[in-house]
Amino acid sequence: MPHSSSKPQSSRLVYDGTVFRIEFYVTANGDAPAEEWLDQLPLGSQQKFAALFERMGDTGKIWNERKFKHLTETDQIFEFKVDADRILCFFFVGRRLILTHGFRKSGDKTPKREIERAESYKQDFERR
Repeated sequence: MPHSSSKPQSSRLVYDGTVFRIEFYVTANGDAPAEEWLDQLPLGSQQKFAALFERMGDTGKIWNERKFKHLTETDQIFEFKVDADRILCFFFVGRRLILTHGFRKSGDKTPKREIERAESYKQDFERR
């Protein structure tokens, strides 16, 4: 079935692994917050995130909680971690992992506003 351009895409492929498809969440106006944030990071950090996306896409798991973990007390929000940088995400039907947005973590806990932002993007994605 040909793709109609009238309905905006809700995601854009990052990495098509053997276990998961890693995708950027795309807002209704066409922005991809995680992609835009990732693009402004130093190349070394971008490469570290890319390696984590590949590992998750191809193996389906990252055991090291210093690299990937579930954020407790959230609606199934997870985070990829490279140094102080974070990209939040959620799993979706059809072996998909959707990256919502990124930020630099400054304290011990992930800020509530970042979790709320990821949950809001997740709800929007599930509606579309």
